[in-house]
Amino acid sequence: FSSPPKPFATFAFTSFNNPTSSHAASLPGECSVETAPREREPKSAAVMSLSKALVALAGVVVTYASNLGDAGIVSEQDVQRNFEAEMSDSGNSARLQSLEDALRLTYKALPKNEHGNLGHEAVRYALHRMFIQRHGWFIKGLEPGSERSRSRPDTEEETDSEWVPSYLQTVLESRVGEEGASLHDLSALAAVLEDLVDSEARGRLAAAYDILDLPKDKSVEVKEVKEAVKAYYVSFLLSGNFSASSRWEALERMKRFEQHYTDWTPADGWMHDLLNNKFDSKSSFTFDEVSEMVESIGENYYKFNDVECRELKGILSGIEGIKAGRVRLSFFYQKGLHSHWRFNEKKEYLKVLGALDDSDPNNPQVILPNYIMARPNCLESSNLYAICCRNECEDLMTSIESDVGSDSATPARIADLVSKLPSDTVAAPRSLSEGLLSRLEEVALSNNGQVPLHGRLFAQWMHHAYPRECPYPHEASENPQTPDEWMAAVGAGGSQLTEAEMRETVEQDQCASGLMSGRLPNPEDCGDATGHELPWNPAEQLLVQTSAPGRRITDEVEGTDGDVSASPFALTDLLVVVGVIGFLVWQFYQVQHGKGNYKIKDDRDFFGQKEQEASGDWKPAAALAALACLAWFVDLLDLTIFLCTLLGSVGSILIQRFGQAKGGSNLCDDPFGKCCV
Repeated sequence: FSSPPKPFATFAFTSFNNPTSSHAASLPGECSVETAPREREPKSAAVMSLSKALVALAGVVVTYASNLGDAGIVSEQDVQRNFEAEMSDSGNSARLQSLEDALRLTYKALPKNEHGNLGHEAVRYALHRMFIQRHGWFIKGLEPGSERSRSRPDTEEETDSEWVPSYLQTVLESRVGEEGASLHDLSALAAVLEDLVDSEARGRLAAAYDILDLPKDKSVEVKEVKEAVKAYYVSFLLSGNFSASSRWEALERMKRFEQHYTDWTPADGWMHDLLNNKFDSKSSFTFDEVSEMVESIGENYYKFNDVECRELKGILSGIEGIKAGRVRLSFFYQKGLHSHWRFNEKKEYLKVLGALDDSDPNNPQVILPNYIMARPNCLESSNLYAICCRNECEDLMTSIESDVGSDSATPARIADLVSKLPSDTVAAPRSLSEGLLSRLEEVALSNNGQVPLHGRLFAQWMHHAYPRECPYPHEASENPQTPDEWMAAVGAGGSQLTEAEMRETVEQDQCASGLMSGRLPNPEDCGDATGHELPWNPAEQLLVQTSAPGRRITDEVEGTDGDVSASPFALTDLLVVVGVIGFLVWQFYQVQHGKGNYKIKDDRDFFGQKEQEASGDWKPAAALAALACLAWFVDLLDLTIFLCTLLGSVGSILIQRFGQAKGGSNLCDDPFGKCCV
């Protein structure tokens, strides 16, 4: 529930080689190179890298011979080859052991199927979590709700690699069947994805070597190595959109990039801090050694990007309203007009991104953590992953999972843990409000007294507990269009307001206009008189639904099959339990007092003598049990109701058999309730 939306469609720059590629496009909030840019900085380091560099390089008109973004594209054969290599490993490699250690905590906490392994959606969730925590990578096609309908590329030339995770998972599931993925299987999948990312990086480095006329089969002097690494790094910041037809042209383009990219100094300083120890260790390097350098750039860049993400969070937190983690839309635009931050997304586009709270139509607000992690603030540095602002809630969830050690816990246990768990903006220890505690009890009530750690309701509760760190989990059905689909329909320009439109929105709001003049707004005048309470949606969606044999084991996070109603089902279960117990007690009372529902069966034996036998009417109870089993098998009965019906039927039969024996003893002295007269 915590991931950003799918990548959005973008429009092309005519000055680049690949006009249909998303690498060569501006992001929402940025200027096209065909129009004069506003003198205002983008929202984050990732977007800043792309926007400024594209503008800087747009003036160089050349005939491109090689584009680094087109190098290292993953094919179906690459996926299969790497998968077979990792699965054939005996499990003793240090790398797989390291990945297992990284995945073990999440694997232990996730709900398992009947074989004790992870189901389809749980595998995706675990891998998504690991790559975010390990490298800050949002693997394309792996985010919850982003699974593609196709499992392999349509064409050999396709650069969109969102199909890779689904295809890789299909290959695994064809091998393990319905048993699901073990920890070793999960670590093998993670290793394959890392291998593919490394392969892409090597491919782009090889393209840089070719442009710079460097040999790949022998060592290269450190000066030339730095040129190759810089070419790769510039391509990385430009989402692969770096092309040149000669060594001279490549050096000129890199020089122009340095001159026009105002934040090149800290970006270049970070890169050298990362690699200086290696640069200083030798006078020449092999291609494999340089490959390890560029791989480390991709693995660690999120640390540099986090600096800008924290600054973005601080700016938005400074203009939030009375409700924590919410920024009035007019305040949002006002900040975009009078600072270097470009906050100009249309209200409709913010909603598609999942970053708009319109529960009050008269006061739409930007949801702080959802906006910070939204795709416009990501660097599409690879065909396989994007680097986005990290989800701080993942760290909080990891701490809770570590302490709980299971996929669910009681409300009291979770309340105790969260009250002691600090975040960037929430101090601890603290006393949780009555509202938070009652909401937690509601979550447990709709889930048989336990709080599932990987359900929508608990994610929503965490958003209430940490409104600036944990994103609000929308229902899957709330956003029928992806950002891709929305922008394909309206065009990339349709995602942004003009400066005049932003001013008009601000001027129409007395709160925002007051803020512009330096006067702090009155919350009552701003429509915030309702108080601090954040909206609450009682709909539940579980990552995995525990099931009996014959029923589907996994339920998609975004699917309706995982829906669990709130309190009505718990109340119904309670009534059924009380009713069954009451019926059995009443029936036993009847039998004990000789009022059992049995009859005297009068017959003749083989010798013509008269027999009498007490017999209870057990057939209706047996028929009811059979119907309950059938209804459970076809998924028409709740587990609690099914078990109560089954146990009640069996109990009724046993009580009637007891009544039969007791009634028969009154017919004669025969202890078996049968006699001859």
